[in-house]
Amino acid sequence: MNALKRINSIDMQYINMNLSYIAVTKTANSGAQMSDKKQTLYVGCALSGELYTINLSVATGELGYCAHEQLPGLQKPGGAMPLTISRDRNTLYAVSRGEPFFIAAYNIGTQGRLQHIGNTPIETNLAYIQTSIDDSYLLSASFIDHHVSTYPVQEDHRISESAKHICDISNAHMLSMSPDSTTVLATGLGKDVIYQWQWLTSQANEKAPPPLQSINQLQLPEGTGPRHIAYHPVHPIAYIIGERNGTINAVRYNASGLTLVQTDYLPDQVDAFQAADIHITPDGRFLYASEKATSTLHLFKVRSDGIIRFEKLFSTENRPRGFAITPDGNYLVAAGQFSHHISSYRIDAETGYLQFISRLAVGQSPDWVEML
Repeated sequence: MNALKRINSIDMQYINMNLSYIAVTKTANSGAQMSDKKQTLYVGCALSGELYTINLSVATGELGYCAHEQLPGLQKPGGAMPLTISRDRNTLYAVSRGEPFFIAAYNIGTQGRLQHIGNTPIETNLAYIQTSIDDSYLLSASFIDHHVSTYPVQEDHRISESAKHICDISNAHMLSMSPDSTTVLATGLGKDVIYQWQWLTSQANEKAPPPLQSINQLQLPEGTGPRHIAYHPVHPIAYIIGERNGTINAVRYNASGLTLVQTDYLPDQVDAFQAADIHITPDGRFLYASEKATSTLHLFKVRSDGIIRFEKLFSTENRPRGFAITPDGNYLVAAGQFSHHISSYRIDAETGYLQFISRLAVGQSPDWVEML
């Protein structure tokens, strides 16, 4: 009953915020031009097995519905729905963690419209996917099966069934390539370890599953629960969120290995931490982290040398497992697993503070937001 009251309270909060925002901005937006540019984003909704295409107004931050569809071939929804967009911005990949397991590939057409290319059946339950810098491989992590993998990308942009696994990574949550493509990091939530490999470019260009050459492992304190990673756009620093202890761990990476340079903390809370997602603005000035138990977004300011400092927290959708920042760094969109809505926020260019803009109903249990 208390949980139901909490959910209703949060929903009413956002209804009231939305009505207030509409009242304030109605006059200002009445003369908006029809040519207003749109930012396309995609939302994975796990419990309904749906993929939503949403438009965000670049001028106002308002969210608008474009289209939605269930993943083709999905028989029973389940788990989260990891998404990723190829580096050339032409292909979207979506993972089925229900029945059966597969990776769906879509061509991205004009105005972000999706055309299904095909599915690749897989034998594992994937918690995260990302393409390599040159789009030749799909990097993935399996939390349940305790491994990370690389899948070759075929010429038709579908994912090959041939994969190379690196096993014995307890509760692997993410496999991610650094912006300079020299380093690949993985989070092992089960044993609180960060794994580092060198990406062998010469091997990767041969269209064969490339060996990842092990460089280093970094042991974090017990109970950290390393989960998702955000890379600084300039410095060789990865920010890794600790799901279980509410930390942000700044890790410097290079060819010699990994060095923990800083640990900062989300504010203390009554509920046990369920820290989830982490993203940094394109200019590297503001870092945001989501916390599911308290339904909040946390702002950290980033110094010019990459050191972070907690600044402020903001209430958001109920259980924000996933969120994303627009490529221009002006807006943030968060998804609520329990509210079945997404919300957009304007990012203040000076302070990084979030101003609520718009709210939109989507499918059941939205947990992934991907920006085109």
